[in-house]
Amino acid sequence: MDTSTRILSAAVSDRGLSDKRPQNEDSFLEMNKSGIFAVADGVGGAQAGEVASQMAMEILGEAFINLPTGADAETVMRTAIERANTAIHQMAHELPQLASMATTIVALHIDGPVATIGHVGDSRLYRVDREGDLYRETDDHSVVADEVRAGRMTEEQAENHPSRNVISRALGAEATVDVEIKTIMIEPGTSFLICSDGITRHIADAEIKGVLTFGGDPVDICEYLKGLCYERGAEDNLTAVVVKVSATAATIDADAETIQFTAPLAIEEDEPTVATARTAFDVVDDEPELLELETKELEIPESSDVASAIEEKMSEPVVEQEIVQEPEIESTPEPSSETEQASAVPATPAEQPFSMFGGEAETSEPEEKSGLLGRIATAVGMLVIGSAIGLGVYHFALAPKAVETLPQLSEMRSANIPLSAFEENRRAVDKDPAGYVQKNSSPQDAEDYYLVGRAHMLTGDYVKARTALLAARDRLAEADPTNADVLRDDIAILLAVTNDTTIQNILKKEFETVKKPANTNANVSNR
Repeated sequence: MDTSTRILSAAVSDRGLSDKRPQNEDSFLEMNKSGIFAVADGVGGAQAGEVASQMAMEILGEAFINLPTGADAETVMRTAIERANTAIHQMAHELPQLASMATTIVALHIDGPVATIGHVGDSRLYRVDREGDLYRETDDHSVVADEVRAGRMTEEQAENHPSRNVISRALGAEATVDVEIKTIMIEPGTSFLICSDGITRHIADAEIKGVLTFGGDPVDICEYLKGLCYERGAEDNLTAVVVKVSATAATIDADAETIQFTAPLAIEEDEPTVATARTAFDVVDDEPELLELETKELEIPESSDVASAIEEKMSEPVVEQEIVQEPEIESTPEPSSETEQASAVPATPAEQPFSMFGGEAETSEPEEKSGLLGRIATAVGMLVIGSAIGLGVYHFALAPKAVETLPQLSEMRSANIPLSAFEENRRAVDKDPAGYVQKNSSPQDAEDYYLVGRAHMLTGDYVKARTALLAARDRLAEADPTNADVLRDDIAILLAVTNDTTIQNILKKEFETVKKPANTNANVSNR
């Protein structure tokens, strides 16, 4: 999914105030991470309508949770809605108590600036752009809407017509269904309202425009729409999903980083320009001069004759420069006098120690050799002592620590901790489902909701079980990857059980049959 936009959403669903509809047959889908939002208005009786709308939402949600990278959203949405139609139609024919079930559906998928819309029935989708203009993006598939499009009825007549709630197209009514799909481009600042006819029968389009352009939070907008419906009678189940699209903070930060990044580049371009103003000659001339001064300060003897000769030589800068540029000065003619010979001796830096000490260099050579041998002997002795100390420290201090780390290595190769914890909790649920429900009244993640739903299932409370399992399925994306596959399969199986009273009765009998030998075995093992 494109992350260049930020999506804020909220939803509200309520059975309304009419005694004719004691249960809420509407269902909705709100999945920000997958960018899919939808509303389904079930028909065909209390249980049948609820089952049909929930099946449609489950199949559509699964399709976009597993949306492959680069897949066409229109194709995925059309395929998912058609499969939902097939599944509802098949179940309605297989189970007599669900024979008349069907549902409307209206869906919105957002991927960056691209919005894909699909619908069947009279549930609607409204869009308000950043300029505040309202667009009804869906056309009702109803009897009166078909008459209005054909020109045989006006909008005013359709609003009060007794057949205004009779739909001409729905999921599950026929073996096949014609799904209307379209794709539009949107901008940050766009708002959407996806709703069932329980909203639109009490709130006109002009009021919807005012609510969406007011700029409130999606949660506040949903509550406001519900309040208006209640003030005006709330004659039907009402469901609304409000979605607001804006630019992400990451997009703004990326621009700021680009501006900050260009400044160091300009500085780096200036530095080489300054460096090239210094010539290679200046660099080479500095280094030999510093080395030569340090050598003379360290090796000047006490003899005043030699010191005066060196001072005279240092006072001739021309000779200094010749030494650096022409190291082969030995080829000059021999001097004619002893004084010139003394001053010409330091021709190269390598020969300066001999010129400083003169004849004394030969007499001090044995002393230097003996001092060198002494230093070598001292170094060897220190090396031997250091090696002995190092071996002792390793043997007495380091070796025991290596043994202590062995348990840590074996522990790293132990079983997967999240999987083990999940399996232990599941066994605790099967052992005492009623006790588990009492101890875990506030589930947090997908695993918690699944375990609570499983416990309700085992105690026979299928309504609460289904509520908890649906909550677990909505949080599957946040579940630990180790448990995600197991959770997905188990939740699908258990939700199927909660939809069918026949399966529930069979399951109850199976539990009663299995528990008898299990209790017998437990008694035998305790002896």
